[in-house]
Amino acid sequence: MAEWLLVLTTAGRLKWLAEAIPTLRAPPEELDILVVDDGSPREVGIEAFCREKELKLITKNKAFGVTDSWNRAYIFFKQNGYKACIICNDDVRFPQDCWRGLVWGVYKRGFNLLVPLSNGPGDGKKQQIRRFLKVEPKPKNVDKIQQALFEKYHGKKKWAGCSYFNGFCFAFGSSIEKFRFSKEFLFDPKKKNRGNEIDLVKRINARGGRIGMSMVSYVFHWKYGTYRYLKLKHRDQNWR
Repeated sequence: MAEWLLVLTTAGRLKWLAEAIPTLRAPPEELDILVVDDGSPREVGIEAFCREKELKLITKNKAFGVTDSWNRAYIFFKQNGYKACIICNDDVRFPQDCWRGLVWGVYKRGFNLLVPLSNGPGDGKKQQIRRFLKVEPKPKNVDKIQQALFEKYHGKKKWAGCSYFNGFCFAFGSSIEKFRFSKEFLFDPKKKNRGNEIDLVKRINARGGRIGMSMVSYVFHWKYGTYRYLKLKHRDQNWR
C-alpha cells in the first residue's frame, strides 16, 4: 500500500475517468488510486476499466450523490491509514507531479485542507490560475503551467491561505478529523450534491483550522462534465 491516496469520483460515464487516469503519471508505490462510482450500471464499463488498470474501486447499487462518494472516500482513507488523501472529480487533467504539493502541504505544513489552482475553480475564485500566471489554460498546456508554477513558487511561498474552496479537487490529512460532521462522516449526508464546501469551511473556521492553496499544484477542470453530458435538470439531482 502507498502512503498517499487519490480518489476520483465518477458517475454514469467512462469518458472522463478514462481520459483523466493516463494524465496522472504517479508512481504506484507512492500513490494509490481509488475510484468511487456512484451506481453506474456494469455496461458503462467503469468496473471493467478499473480492473484492467488495476485501480481500487468502490461501487454502489444505485446513485446516492457526490457527498456519499466523498464520505466513502473519507472512510476508506481512515480505515487504511494513509498519510493524506486527495478527492477529485473525474472531469480533470493532471500535470506531472501536481499532487505532491497537495499531500505535503497537509502532511507537513499544518494545513487541514488544501486545494490546487485551476482554470475552472467555480466559486473558489482565489484558485483561478489567471491570478498568478499569464496563460491561456487548455488541456494540452497542463504540464507547461505546472512547470511555470514550480519555477515561480519553488523555494518561496509554496502554500497560501484562503477562505473558501471548490470541491472539484481538495486534499486533507488526519487533522481533518477535528472538523468532521459526525463520528462517522466528514460531510453532512443530507447535502447530496451541493453545499458541503460551505458547511466544511464553516466548521474549519469556527474551530481554528487552516484552509490553503498549493501554489505549485495545478489541475485542469472541464467543469460540469458529468452534469452536462448526462443532461441533468439541476445539480441536486442524482444522475439516475
